[in-house]
Parts: sequence; C-alpha cells; structure tokens
Amino acid sequence: MENSDFMTDTSSSPQGIVATIAGVFRQNRVPCLVLNAVVLTLVGSYYLMPSVAGVWESVGEFKLRWSYAFSLGSTVFAAVLLPSLVQVVMGTLPKEGRWKRVGLLALFWGYRGMEIDLFYRLQGWLFGTGNDAGTLLTKVLVDQFVMSPLWFVPTYLIALRWVDMGGSWSRTRASLGRDFWTRTLPTVLLTNWLVWIPTLALVYSLPAALQFPLFSVVMCFFILIVTLLARERK
Repeated sequence: MENSDFMTDTSSSPQGIVATIAGVFRQNRVPCLVLNAVVLTLVGSYYLMPSVAGVWESVGEFKLRWSYAFSLGSTVFAAVLLPSLVQVVMGTLPKEGRWKRVGLLALFWGYRGMEIDLFYRLQGWLFGTGNDAGTLLTKVLVDQFVMSPLWFVPTYLIALRWVDMGGSWSRTRASLGRDFWTRTLPTVLLTNWLVWIPTLALVYSLPAALQFPLFSVVMCFFILIVTLLARERK
C-alpha cells in the first residue's frame, strides 16, 4: 500500500463518479509520469550502475540495522516533516492548529510506515524475494487488489478525516457518510492504482532490504510534487 495523496475532486456532481475519476486523471497525469520516471531511474541506477548500487547496498544495511525505527522515521520525514517545511516556506501551511495537525499526521504516518514495512516482509515470506515476473505480479496483485481496497486506502482516508477533525473520533465517524464510501473512497482507490501499480512492480523488483528505502524515497518525491502543484493551482 502506498500514499494516495493526490488532489482529488470528490464533490457530488450530476456527472457522477466516472466524471470525477476522469478529472482526477487529468489533474494528476503529470505527477504520475514524473513519479514513475523517478522510480525507473532509481531502480535502473541499482541494476546498471555499480557505483550507485554500492550506495544502495549501504542504505539497505542501514535499514536492516535500524529495522522498524528506520521505517517509522523515514516515513514521518517523507510524508509529514518535509512537506510541512515546504508548506511553511511557501506560506501555505495554516497557522491555526498547525502543530497539532503535524503531530497527528506524524502519529499516523509513523504507524503506517512500520505497517507497510511489516507488509513487505510478509509478502517476502509468503511469495519469496525473487524478481521474476510471477513473483512480482503476485505481490502487486495482493498489494493493490486485496490490501489496498480492504485496508490501506480506507484507513488512510479515515485517518486524514481524523486529522482534519482535530483528532476527534466522534466528529470523524459523523463525517463518514454515503458520499465518502460511494465517491471519495472509489476515486482515491482508482487514483492509487494509477500511481502505484507500475511503481510497485519496480519496488518489488529490488532486494528485500531495499524495498522500503525505495518506497520512502518515492514517497518523498511524490508528496513534494503534490505540494508544489497545490501551490500552482491556488
């Protein structure tokens, strides 16, 4: 599972969810292409450039040494701290309640980073760590068509609602109406597939120790792109 924090239009309109998804695709086709180009470059650098591969191996050793502490810290940095800093510099981070929001986001993304790390390990244990086509296809299918619709995307969206509601679970529950389940969730899920199906095929092609570090780098680039595009569209 991976972050789906694209800019989405989930308003109730006569055109329905098909029009909403089409609009999301038009909005996000550029960051999708940029993101996948970044991933392809990073994976290619590992397999085709021995000097860069040595750097990647060092990162993998660091990840193995720090285990879940690495997944927690790197995800909080990539998904919360860096984009918040960029928003402060651009003047787009709201002043009211900003530190509470950053803290709530850090709680969620710290947990989610460790959860994704555990999921990658579980996939390796169940299906092996090879990079043959069958193994990669199986991992991507389980990730995107089992875990993402059943757990990763719904809990991600609910967590964001929780942050938006200032950490109030009662207000969060009250906001999860029909539109959330019939429009917001399907739209974000399809956007998630648009981004992460090709990306994950590359992530899973790496050795197990490097899969989460690559995910962290991709997350960093992804959220920076979204943050900058959000500023341009204001």
